[in-house]
Amino acid sequence: MKVKVGINGYGTIGKRVATAVNQQDDMEIVGITKTRPTYEAKDAVKKGYPVYVPKESLEAFEAAGVPVAGTVEDMIEA
Repeated sequence: MKVKVGINGYGTIGKRVATAVNQQDDMEIVGITKTRPTYEAKDAVKKGYPVYVPKESLEAFEAAGVPVAGTVEDMIEA
């Protein structure tokens, strides 16, 4: 059984955590949280990570064309 990892943010530290988790056979990334549809959010989507956002940010991500997997609450339940 793999340990499920949710990464809060995808800045400098979040990117490094994602790289480290991907190198572990017993861990998997269930998602990354972002609050704004920045370049980092687009990069996370491009790398295949599910992006989860706060409910109040859904509209901004939709307007920016950044697909999201759901809300932060959805990620916690994943």
